[in-house]
This record gives sequence, structure tokens and C-alpha cells, in this order.
Amino acid sequence: MTIQTVRRLAADIFRVGENKVRINPDSLKEAEGALTRSDVRSLIEKGIVTKAKPLGRASTAKIRRRGHGRRRGSSTQDSKALWMIKVRSQRTFLAMLVTTGAVKKEFKRMLYYKVKSGIFRNKRAMLLYLKDNKMVAADYEPKSVVKTSQKNQISPKTNQTSTSNESTSKTDVSKKETKKEKSVAPVDQKTKESTESRGDSLTKKEINSSHKKGEQK
Repeated sequence: MTIQTVRRLAADIFRVGENKVRINPDSLKEAEGALTRSDVRSLIEKGIVTKAKPLGRASTAKIRRRGHGRRRGSSTQDSKALWMIKVRSQRTFLAMLVTTGAVKKEFKRMLYYKVKSGIFRNKRAMLLYLKDNKMVAADYEPKSVVKTSQKNQISPKTNQTSTSNESTSKTDVSKKETKKEKSVAPVDQKTKESTESRGDSLTKKEINSSHKKGEQK
């Protein structure tokens, strides 16, 4: 019996397709010696002819739409925003190096284009490149960023504004004090005149009362 007929009979016994039948390659001669269906059954009992394990069903779960068009928001920033942050920080760092004199002005344009091409990963990599090419001293370390120098430039203006505000506040206070004095002075005179007139009237009443008492006696 040929291997093909053995495979066909075994598929009929297993009730599966012929592609699911597996025959041990080490015992092909014994499989070819089978003559009847009972011989094939004996081969199955010995384990020479076997059935392939089922791979299982395809998943029937609902397909979720998770493509790029369905996504709402992400945990990371946009690539363009990251690029803008990186390039702007490197350009400010380059401007600080040139203004402080750490880098010569003749290298500025070349370094500017290198920043634009994205050759530097960050400011530290840019500084290492400058040191390796001897554009900056080997022991150079940046002390501050350009923002601190901008704050120092703004500080004198703020001091001038503060002094001007103090002078204006002092003049306002002096004006208010003079107004209070002017308003208080006439009130004091009126009160004095009223008290004096009251005193005169009291003395006249006392005199009249004393005369009346003397007449009654």
C-alpha cells in the first residue's frame, strides 16, 4: 500500500482532511507494509500515524477601530513642537556663546547652519563638538543662560521706576497733609468763637438770676 492510500484511510478513520494526517518519517517502510484498514488502525495505535492538533478557532471578538484616524490625543508631544524647543534652545545657547566671547564671530554662521541641520542632539553635545574642534576652551563651562542676562538688563529700569514711584507717593502725602491743615484751621476758629459766645451768654444769665434773687429778698 502506498503512503497516499494510508493517508487517505487514516483521514477517513480520524474523520479529518488528508492534510491533517501525520506519518512518522522514521517508520515509512512499516506504513507502506499495511494492506487493509485494520493495519492502518494498528499503525494509529502504535503512534506511527497521528492526527495534527487543531489550531483553534479564529477570535470572534469585535474588531476595535484603533487606527491613526480614531486616536484622540497622545501621551507624547508633537514632533514639530519637540524640534522647535530643541532648535530654539540651541540657538539661544549659540547667541550667548558669541555675545560672551567664548566663540568667535567667524564661526557663528557655520554653527548656526549645523543647528538648523539637526546635527546636535542637545546643548551638551553641541558644547562637546565645540571643545573637540577647539572652538571653545577645553575647560569652558557655561555659567548662565541668556535669560539671566536679560533680567539683569531689565533690573535698572525697574529701579528707576521704583524711585519715581516713591517720589510721587511722597509728594501726594505732603499735598494731603496741607489740605487737612487748611480744612482743620477754620473749624477750630469757629468752635472757639462759639464757645466764647456761649460763655458770655452764661455769665449774663447768672447775673440776671442773681439780681432777681436780690429783689425777692
